[in-house]
Amino acid sequence: MRRRYASANVMATQERIPAGAGLPPVAEIAAVAEDATEQIRARGYWELAWLRFKRDKVAIAGGFTIVFLFLLSFVGAPIARLLLGHGPDIPFINGLDSKTFNPVGPWTHFTNVNAFTHKTEHVFFLLGASDGLGRDEFLRLLYGGQASLEVAIGATLVTMLIGVVMGSIAGYYGGWIDMIVSRMTELVMAFPILLFVIALAAVAGQSLNNITLGFLGKGVFTLVVVFGVFGWYYPARIVRAQVLSLREKEFVEAARMIGSSDARIIRSHLLPHLVPPIIVLATITVAQYILAEAGLSFLGIGIQEPTPSWGNMLSYAPQYYTQQPWLMLWPGLLVLLTTLAFNLLGDGLRDALDPRGAAH
Repeated sequence: MRRRYASANVMATQERIPAGAGLPPVAEIAAVAEDATEQIRARGYWELAWLRFKRDKVAIAGGFTIVFLFLLSFVGAPIARLLLGHGPDIPFINGLDSKTFNPVGPWTHFTNVNAFTHKTEHVFFLLGASDGLGRDEFLRLLYGGQASLEVAIGATLVTMLIGVVMGSIAGYYGGWIDMIVSRMTELVMAFPILLFVIALAAVAGQSLNNITLGFLGKGVFTLVVVFGVFGWYYPARIVRAQVLSLREKEFVEAARMIGSSDARIIRSHLLPHLVPPIIVLATITVAQYILAEAGLSFLGIGIQEPTPSWGNMLSYAPQYYTQQPWLMLWPGLLVLLTTLAFNLLGDGLRDALDPRGAAH
């Protein structure tokens, strides 16, 4: 009886609702299903990191600032030199005030007699003179950016290369190898690097500063080597800690079981997992080395004259800080802007590459 009643209800319902009434066609259902599949498709680690990074407007601004500074220093400097008609190391007697003998101020025009051609030429200082020699502040800022960025980038590459290799070996093999690397790390940490740089500058500074490798500024190679040799301990400790936790993972054990060599395991299975912390650490290290170069050059033991850098330009500023305060403003502002841009970029990359930062 119940079955008959249920069948009668179903038949009555079918009679009241025409076939296909209120239901989408088959093609529309397939399109919606396809769109849903597109929306929920799996994304890789780097794609998710990029999506998180794009949401960080401050980090994006830091990245654009870094690109702008590189273009300004390495592309804009030669163009500005060509347009202005003089180099950053050329002294001008008219670049000094005739009464006070202080460097002239911004937006200064004067005529100069070329010592070689004996022709009168028009000279324009956009930001005034940089020091008591009457050299162009604007050009020296641009070329000083080349030296500062070359030191920071070169030293970071050397530091990360040595640190990653030493940390990977120590963390993977452990035992006596880890003990030797750890003792070397502690020795480098305790080494008085400032005293070493002062002694090196006094003993072999001139000969080392002349090593340019054909494309570096004078003195850049020396600072790159010193910073790289004495700065690798920090990335080495970070990489060692990461490798210690990774070497016991299942994928490493599986690689050992199929006969992969230790070098292949480190290169193909461990290093890819170390890329995110290495990238973040590298951006922060660049900022630290820009400040270190500026400090050493300010003390007179970094980039030597006549090669300009932001640090040795700041060393002239205290002589004129009451008459021409802009001599401290421009190089100091560029150092601040560059280090801030790299730090902001590093913070953004850290949040983007850390999956736990997705909620931010």
